[in-house]
Amino acid sequence: MRISTQMIYQSSNNDLTSMQSQFLKLSQQVTAQQRVLLPSDDPVAAARALDMQQTADLNQQYKVNRQNANSALASVQGNLESMTNMLTKLKSNVITAGNASYSNTERINMASEIKGNLAEVLGYANAQDGQGNYVFAGFKSTTQPFTLDGTGGVVYNGDQGAMSLQVDSTRVMDISASGQAIFQGNGQDIFKTMNNFINVLSVPVTEAANKADETAANNFVYPAGSGLTPIAAYKTSLAQLNALSPTDPTYQAVFTATAALKLQSDAADAARTPVVGSQAALARNLASFNTQIDAMLNNVTTAKASIGARQNELDNLDAAGEVNKENYTQTINNLLGRNPSDVNQLISDYTLTQTYLSAAQKVFVTTSGLSLLNYLK
Repeated sequence: MRISTQMIYQSSNNDLTSMQSQFLKLSQQVTAQQRVLLPSDDPVAAARALDMQQTADLNQQYKVNRQNANSALASVQGNLESMTNMLTKLKSNVITAGNASYSNTERINMASEIKGNLAEVLGYANAQDGQGNYVFAGFKSTTQPFTLDGTGGVVYNGDQGAMSLQVDSTRVMDISASGQAIFQGNGQDIFKTMNNFINVLSVPVTEAANKADETAANNFVYPAGSGLTPIAAYKTSLAQLNALSPTDPTYQAVFTATAALKLQSDAADAARTPVVGSQAALARNLASFNTQIDAMLNNVTTAKASIGARQNELDNLDAAGEVNKENYTQTINNLLGRNPSDVNQLISDYTLTQTYLSAAQKVFVTTSGLSLLNYLK
């Protein structure tokens, strides 16, 4: 078989073209530090890498959602913490106002201070997040949740819903709280209680009212229609007990009788209504406020615990998300050949191909320059 010079030239040229194409491909792969540049390089790996990248992008979006959720919950938690401090202060005011040595003027000054506190609490209830949404309005995040009704009362304009965000593939989390449940929940209205507290502190305690209340207490019949006056009877028995020496033979009997009358006296005192303006009336109202404030603190504490649990869950989901991110990245790198071992192999192939190409080019130049005339003399 005869091989023409043209065939030799064409074959060598084809080989050079193929090697140059391979060298160019390796050059692109080394520059990108990635084995799979086009789906045609490895269709199965490219398809799987695309699916994995979409999953990784979703994981990143969940991370952004968790950041937004954490920011919203932090806003709610901050306002609830302020409410806790305010309720603790009000509880302290209740205890202070109950001191018999506290003057009417001091209580009136306290009432003025609590009026300012009431406006402060209304501000907490109408708190907004960084985007201007009301955090305690439920789904009505653009509507001011608490407004004055014109008679000193406060009405709720929001709803019982809660804004939510999807923070993981299987978790949708509430990022707000019902303002009504916190500020007016479980039969306790913080605004009403504070207004009542202000009104009670504004009523002066007078000696005349104290005397009238003492008379009314001594004459109070309990149970109704029994003709018994337990409060007066207890006072009489107590005076008798105090006059006896503990060594007196009748002391134990009088002590037992006085203890029984004390229980009846307490029941009678709880059943009667003290005279307005008396120390007894003030003490009765303050005790009621103390109970109400404890219930409100419980409402706020429950809400804070719920918010805190969600924030803790977000931290756990963030940690899991970072692990998933590493796994997704590693899987994509494996599929597309981005690992250091893959890049090192590409560099080795690139260097080897460059050497082969250089040698092939030299052979081609030498071969293409041959002619039969060179051997004729």
